[in-house]
Amino acid sequence: MKRVNEVNAALLVAALILGVVLTGAVSKRAPLDDRGGGVRTVEDATGERIAVREYASIVSTSIVADQVLIEIIEPNRLLAVSGHTLRTQESRAYQDKIGVEHARDIETIIELRPDIVFINNFIDRRQVERLKDAGLNVFDMGEMRGLETLLPNIRRLAAVLDVAARGEELADDLLRKLEAVSADVAAEDRRRGLYVGIHGDRLYGGTAGTSFHDVLVAGGLIDMAAEAGFHGWPAFTNEQLLSLDPPWIITNPGTERSLCRHPGFESLSACRSGQVRSIETQLLTDPGLGILQAAEAVHAVVYGDGIQGLVEERRQ
Repeated sequence: MKRVNEVNAALLVAALILGVVLTGAVSKRAPLDDRGGGVRTVEDATGERIAVREYASIVSTSIVADQVLIEIIEPNRLLAVSGHTLRTQESRAYQDKIGVEHARDIETIIELRPDIVFINNFIDRRQVERLKDAGLNVFDMGEMRGLETLLPNIRRLAAVLDVAARGEELADDLLRKLEAVSADVAAEDRRRGLYVGIHGDRLYGGTAGTSFHDVLVAGGLIDMAAEAGFHGWPAFTNEQLLSLDPPWIITNPGTERSLCRHPGFESLSACRSGQVRSIETQLLTDPGLGILQAAEAVHAVVYGDGIQGLVEERRQ
């Protein structure tokens, strides 16, 4: 009988609980605005209260919001999405949308006169104030830290657009599908590894507190960087990576060979066994709904040999 990996299940259940708690907090803390006029509001990541309405014209500069909005509202209500989404997403749902590039397109956003603008907090705050000064509702979704922020953001975004039930359904469906990715991997068969990327002459990880960690875990790996106490986007020293000595390394295309040619890294277990695998960068770096497809890709490259290969590993 197939068993859901215990570590994977624990993460996903914890994420579900977090999402439910935060959603409950939204409904309990912000059913009315401070003026007591009976207007329902939802609090964004900055503490700003935004009125709940069926906003008819929407602009998103957030790649996470782009993906969620297409799933929960009528496409004609979405005027513009991030330029990154237009360049990387093949869905026909985006074909008639205007692309905006954050601060550089503030004037374009103002000219569109949307009812509401969705952003993430890395946008220049001066540009946010310009949007507000122009009389636009701005909903800040805050930082992107994987499932920890994605799930509550799906629910908050849906709540402010007055389609809360659709947000609940989307978040629950995402968790259910993520849990199913590595359901064929038993606890004792779970492989160990981490993510490593090369930027210039530096080695970087993506671990606890990022979507990279969630992708690794949902894909069936034990994240050794998180296990060792690393968080966020650590810059590994050569000594740290050699000490971790991961049996599996997930990286970006084109990095597999250069990583193992790095001085001293030919002795890494992953390099010696040919278990450095790349995932399409567009998938691996997607902090939104694309984490499901990225997790499926990780599972495919790590467990492509199937359960029989796991049995053989235990015999060695």
